[in-house]
Amino acid sequence: MTLESETISGGCLCGAVRYEAEGFLDDAFYCHCRMCQRASGTPAEVSVPLVPGSLRFTKGAPKHYQSSSFGKRGFCPDCGARLCWTPTREAQAHWLSVTVGSLDAPERAVPQSHGCVESQLPWYKLDDNLPRRRSEEDPEIVAAWAAVEGEGR
Repeated sequence: MTLESETISGGCLCGAVRYEAEGFLDDAFYCHCRMCQRASGTPAEVSVPLVPGSLRFTKGAPKHYQSSSFGKRGFCPDCGARLCWTPTREAQAHWLSVTVGSLDAPERAVPQSHGCVESQLPWYKLDDNLPRRRSEEDPEIVAAWAAVEGEGR
């Protein structure tokens, strides 16, 4: 099955930052990693993957925090709302994503999987029968870690 991208839009809580992008609403995903938990303040963050290079800010601009050697998190500099995850390496360009909560129509996003479930909080139960993958089972995450180690992290 080939996913179709579509134009999506969203923004932060206070309205200072707005964006448009080409996104895959039918391929949203849960991330249970500790960095997403800490950055969002939630048990898991739900995001929508984007077509690489399609994210365009139409009002304001996010501030970014580099949370790992291969990614940075964009948030509103005024209200602090989480907006996006941007890869810092071309090899992960397809990891570009926006948070479902920042979408103008979040109800249209359809999660398809759970990632980094080794960090899933034991009391956060989602009985949705979606595929679940530990970080070490994802070849792309393992390759990203290996690249960082090869650089002498």
